[in-house]
Amino acid sequence: MRLSVLDRGHRWKQKAAIAVIELVGRGHADPVAKLSLYRPGFFGRPWLRFCASIMRGPSEWSDGEREMIAAFVSNLNACPFCIGIHTGTASLLTGESLHAERFADWRQAGFGPRLAAAFGLVEKANSSPEAIGAADRPAISAESASDALYVAFLFNTINRLANAFDFRWMDDADRMRIAKDLNQIRYSVPAFLLR
Repeated sequence: MRLSVLDRGHRWKQKAAIAVIELVGRGHADPVAKLSLYRPGFFGRPWLRFCASIMRGPSEWSDGEREMIAAFVSNLNACPFCIGIHTGTASLLTGESLHAERFADWRQAGFGPRLAAAFGLVEKANSSPEAIGAADRPAISAESASDALYVAFLFNTINRLANAFDFRWMDDADRMRIAKDLNQIRYSVPAFLLR
């Protein structure tokens, strides 16, 4: 259910910022940004710091690989908005043309052993975390496994919000515009907007 308050219920500073974003970007603002700006003390500041640290902070995974893990989790959770955005960001960062279908058939899609190991771990963590044991330790470092699980946690949360609030992009051009904007801001929003 789309809540109109997430489109029009912002305080004046956030409304002005959204207007500037839409004017400069020549399209509507990213719905995740609108959600974060709606109640920045509750969801914006802590959430966006966490997002930036997981998706663009130090990691054994490249930014593009983390975006692929995000797209993979979004596919597991059947979140069309996030699948579209994060296949777009991953494509921009890796130079590969990535589509949701490739993540649905990931075992046959040629992602390489490191990503395949991460996808296997994340898939099991999503479907039956209680069944994970020592035998499930993937053929990647503990730090890489941990970082992949952090990305999974992040997108398990945002996928549910995106589906619950009916986030969508208008067309493929809009999807790629949002993906480019996300890559440009690197998951960060100016601090003065989050007060």
